[in-house]
Amino acid sequence: MLLLLLACTKSTPVDDTAPAFTPTLPVAACGMAPYDLLPLDQVGLPLDWDALDNFALTSGGVDALLGLVGVEGLTPVPYGASVYRFRYTTQDRGALQESTGLIALPTGGAAAEPWPVVLMLHGFAGTFDACAPSGDDLIGPAQPALLASQGFVVIAPDYIGLNGFGEGSTAPHAPLIGEQVAIGSLDAWRAGRALLEGEMAEALEGPLRDDLLIWGASQGGHAAVFTELAAPHYAPEADILAVVASTTAHDLTAVVQDAVTRYTDASGLSALALARMWSWYAPDVGLDTLLVNEEPYYFADTLAALLDSDPEECAFDDLVVEVDAVEEIYAPGFLSAAQAADWDAAAPWGCFIQENSLSMTSIPRASQVPVLLIYGEDDTLIVPPLQEPDHAAMCDDGWVSETLQCAGAPHPEATLWSLPEQFAWMRDRLAGVPWDPECAFAEPACCAGTPEDEGCGDR
Repeated sequence: MLLLLLACTKSTPVDDTAPAFTPTLPVAACGMAPYDLLPLDQVGLPLDWDALDNFALTSGGVDALLGLVGVEGLTPVPYGASVYRFRYTTQDRGALQESTGLIALPTGGAAAEPWPVVLMLHGFAGTFDACAPSGDDLIGPAQPALLASQGFVVIAPDYIGLNGFGEGSTAPHAPLIGEQVAIGSLDAWRAGRALLEGEMAEALEGPLRDDLLIWGASQGGHAAVFTELAAPHYAPEADILAVVASTTAHDLTAVVQDAVTRYTDASGLSALALARMWSWYAPDVGLDTLLVNEEPYYFADTLAALLDSDPEECAFDDLVVEVDAVEEIYAPGFLSAAQAADWDAAAPWGCFIQENSLSMTSIPRASQVPVLLIYGEDDTLIVPPLQEPDHAAMCDDGWVSETLQCAGAPHPEATLWSLPEQFAWMRDRLAGVPWDPECAFAEPACCAGTPEDEGCGDR
């Protein structure tokens, strides 16, 4: 296994005489006012960094964490982990921004020559600065630390609009908007790599591989596939080797149609995601065209006020109410159009949803990067059969993917229970193991990390 991590790649000499790359990423979708992206010499620049001294784990400490989340099958891990936080420059809708993130390094084991690099994209944490993983004392740094303990150098952005330390964000965080998360994540990779090859070089024994793995789960899975899709148009220097995207809503139209047809886990979360899209796209309509705005909850006014605030804690107490029907959340006009999947009639919301669905986005496919997509059979948020048609469309559009569906797994557990398969798959890609998937949608099967008491049986 160690030999797989030691596989190296040849670096290509830089042609300093070549003209600077101008981003070709399509922007200003869904009727937004036109804007141009900033030159790339202004973004992806590290501004500051420091160590999280209270988050330096031995390999035994990581083993204990894995035991707490029920994936003892990954223990004993080969490395401990040290975690750092950093600030960097990026852009949002053509305006310069500062964002934050985490870097996690393997410690205490044999040095890899060279180290593989993972861009880790986290799941939904919230929509305010107070929700940023780099500002959290435990869960935020624990996630990249777990990846680092497997022998990966991890760069983990908080996302634009989630600043974990220093000055607060000047742009809204918009979950599930591909343009925003792809730009912020690729600039985080640029800045993180610059730090690791510069000021932070002494913290890591050995060089980095030239290529890049992208890993994400839930909201981060959506971020992972959109970051890979956008890379040729925004960061062509990123040599992306492979992508792992777990419990991913690559088809938002299917998620939203289900969320407005029956009351599910996705009903409230879809409302929040669409409201944040409203903040970002800034259409000439109010939230009352999406949400009910009458007694007793006045969802449109309440959510608009909440999204315009800057709370000190990551909480949505004002939205914790007792509802059990979609008619209590969504405005009648949007409800009827979305239930019928008439996205033109659901304007502008239909455009927001389609633009950020993988097979419908305006961002053209320009690469052939291997992708592993993971689903949970019992996931009530990202329902696998509802994503299957979009996966077929992805295959027709040139995506090269392998799928895994964990039998009996709800939303979070699908990622946890499949970690052994994920790490093995990434190491195979690092080692250059031949891979020729059928791009078919997998039937449920027992994932390697499934607890014995879950009773996978012979599946």
